[in-house]
Amino acid sequence: MTLPSPTILKNKFNSSLSRSNSGVGDNISKRLEQKLDTRCIHTITQEDDNSVLSLAANDKYLFSGSQGSKIHVWDLNTFQLVTVFEGHCGSVLGLTISDDQQWLFSCSGDGTVRVWDIARLKCSHLLRSCHDVGDIFTLIYTSGSNLLFFGCQNTSMQWYDFGQGPQHHPILQDPIHPSRTEKSQFFKLFHDLGLDTKQHHHVEEEQDLIQCVIKTNHVYANAHDGYIYCMAYANDLPNIEGEVIITGSGDGNIKIWSIQNKSVQHYQTLTGSDPDRGILSLAISEDGYLFCGVQGGHVQIWDLETYQLIRSVIAHSDDVLLVMANETGFISASADGLIKFWNEAFDFSESVDDHNGIILSMAKSNDYLITGSSDHSIKVWDVPSTKILSTEQFRKNNSNYDCSSCDLLMYVLERWVAIRTVSGNPHYLEECRRGAKFFKNILQQLGAQSQLIPGATGRNPLIFAKFSANLTRPSQSPDTKVPTVLFYGHYDVMPAENENNEWLQDPFKLSGLNGYIYGRGTSDNKGPILASVFAVHELLKEGLLNVNVIFLIEGEEESGSHGFLEALEKHQHMFESIDLIILSNSYWLGEDVPCITYGLRGVIHASVTVFNSLTDLHSGVEGGAVSEPLIDLVHVLGKLIDDDKRVCIPAFYEDVLPVSKAEEKLYDPIVAWFKSSKSLPMSTSRSQHSCITTSPSLSSEANSKYEGSNNSSDDESVTSTDLTLQTCEQIKKQLMSRWRYPTLTIHSIHVPMDNPTIISHCARSAVSMRIVPNQSITEICRTFEKYVRHTFQNLKSENNISIEIQSSADYWLGNPDSKYFKAAELAIEEEWEMKPLYIREGGSIPAVRWLERFCDAPAIHIPFGQSSDQAHLPNERIRLQNLHAGRRIIKTLLKNIQ
Repeated sequence: MTLPSPTILKNKFNSSLSRSNSGVGDNISKRLEQKLDTRCIHTITQEDDNSVLSLAANDKYLFSGSQGSKIHVWDLNTFQLVTVFEGHCGSVLGLTISDDQQWLFSCSGDGTVRVWDIARLKCSHLLRSCHDVGDIFTLIYTSGSNLLFFGCQNTSMQWYDFGQGPQHHPILQDPIHPSRTEKSQFFKLFHDLGLDTKQHHHVEEEQDLIQCVIKTNHVYANAHDGYIYCMAYANDLPNIEGEVIITGSGDGNIKIWSIQNKSVQHYQTLTGSDPDRGILSLAISEDGYLFCGVQGGHVQIWDLETYQLIRSVIAHSDDVLLVMANETGFISASADGLIKFWNEAFDFSESVDDHNGIILSMAKSNDYLITGSSDHSIKVWDVPSTKILSTEQFRKNNSNYDCSSCDLLMYVLERWVAIRTVSGNPHYLEECRRGAKFFKNILQQLGAQSQLIPGATGRNPLIFAKFSANLTRPSQSPDTKVPTVLFYGHYDVMPAENENNEWLQDPFKLSGLNGYIYGRGTSDNKGPILASVFAVHELLKEGLLNVNVIFLIEGEEESGSHGFLEALEKHQHMFESIDLIILSNSYWLGEDVPCITYGLRGVIHASVTVFNSLTDLHSGVEGGAVSEPLIDLVHVLGKLIDDDKRVCIPAFYEDVLPVSKAEEKLYDPIVAWFKSSKSLPMSTSRSQHSCITTSPSLSSEANSKYEGSNNSSDDESVTSTDLTLQTCEQIKKQLMSRWRYPTLTIHSIHVPMDNPTIISHCARSAVSMRIVPNQSITEICRTFEKYVRHTFQNLKSENNISIEIQSSADYWLGNPDSKYFKAAELAIEEEWEMKPLYIREGGSIPAVRWLERFCDAPAIHIPFGQSSDQAHLPNERIRLQNLHAGRRIIKTLLKNIQ
């Protein structure tokens, strides 16, 4: 195999926000550059609970080598685990990537080196030495000469030439149980840290694996007088032309080697002030400084032009295991658990200590620093106002980064989540207005015309923004109407005071863990809104936006959308000629299959109060002599639902739309998914907009009820085994009872004085009714009030009764066969490579049906989140993979709208 010749790596964030004809996003980009604090933006926990000994990253993947011999591969966009490389029989001590990002190299405590094809995510080469080398601590690939160097426990430096064909030789020893090199008097790094590098377990040899043995003339024996712990690579140092290898050892020396004719020649030895302090890590800065992490806590700084030790910094209280150069100094990480940042004068500037263990590995990915620890975690750090340099950048003098759309999305979401836009509480009124103004300004900077629309008095404003199409289809005449799409969402969130410390982190501080981002509003609804905005922004920036897009974002959805209708009616001219309404304000049925929502139940909220003109009475004195309001109220409420859980209001089910064959057919894939799920398909904690409020209690008892029952049993002990025992018809009926049949719920009963000896003069209950097509809100309200009054009159009570309809929202039912639903289905299938499930929901979103009528346009509902997103609950979250997938789905859908 010949590795490809080196190429100039393209910047991942190449001109993401800069176009010659547009300043879209420039202001946000400037603000992003002005961030000052280094902070952890995401945490990944290793599934095997092993220390993270090595890290390497390219533009797409993060590779982490563990003490347990495995290499985990993570997606850098979503922080989700992609796969696990297995093959080594010892701890993975070093990782490095070729400049063209095609090859990953790993070295191990088993004395072997492996080469992994990144495109195929498969091991291609296994390299063994012709001698017993012990642990291989470090390795580095030299792009110009196509050589792979590695430093060994037996003090040798060895290399393999990929420019020649594989050299097959007899394997001298069993690679799983090699004889170990005796430990020397020098620093036994991994043993002193309590990290056993030997993992003696059997791994079957892969097929098509090229096995190679290092030639004896590619071994530089006794390159140091101690273990070779670290290597660095540079090109054209001030006094040396061509490629250079620098090695650091437990003997306290740093050696510079010139690469000539596929071999190495010792050029210079740098000896520190204390030879007993081993050199544990190396890094080279752009301006020719060599930083050396030293045993005991020092960082030595050498001038590579004069070979002088210009400074020795007392950086840490324990061994400096890692150093990395950046634009304005260097970064050090230590066994003391600290990561420290040093400025251009090599003075301390900042320290972070989020890890709960030894910092064992460090890598960079664009503006992000990535660290691994003995606490089994990987942390991703945003390092603002400075750029992290790799040795490649030192060689090529290329350190300019722009910000990608994804980075901007996360930055804006972080800022927006931090604003506590809690509706329904006067305490947060100004905070909500600040959140609205912030997002209005973001929309303007992303290329929209935006403004605030006043809400009701004492209520939050609405945000209006319009992105105008900038692409004309070739066949489109000048008079052809450009389609207009309206995206509806809400920026208000539910309260999250965290008084009981139920959140993992501050609910209004965005945090990342294992591929999920946590914070109030991440899923409901700020995250999906932002993903959709950036989908439009990308199309606009690329000159591919062929539709007008209006964003209408309200601030009172969680409090009943007060003032929403009136505000829009006053600004009707802004919403003319709408062709389609899109929203994303709900969740999948489970964790692994995407969904499209095509129906929502409506809701009527009412209160029933029984009262009299008397004062509160003592039950020991007046009990039995008066009609008690609470007893009367209980009697009335008890007549609303019968023993079969059917609503007793006359004609309540009369207008319910019958189930058509087409609708019933949509349940078949859902039932098949339920029955094939190997684990409980849904979270037991779902929000008010969820498809199923809890895990489905599809018990035989529940399904013995007939269609239209008010059953919504929440037996959370059900397992997937229970589901498989149900017939398809039973599951289907249970789903229908939750989604497409009406219900009545009694939520609470309240008395003014909570005293067990008092007869209260009034008692109030909260009641809601979920309505469905084709029920009439007006008619249901009328018959409800009439029935309650009639029931109360039959009591012949001395008390009075009042019924108040507090709020209502109509049902919504889309047409799954329409061209817009089919376009959404294709976009989802293209992204997730599977057909989505068509689902309905038992919850309600007040604005949807009204917007359809107001705009005379159909709506489609595309859920972004999973069932475990915890909306309305502690630890609300959304998976990064879903957030970015949602952005791409909206982008594809808009491109395909005719």
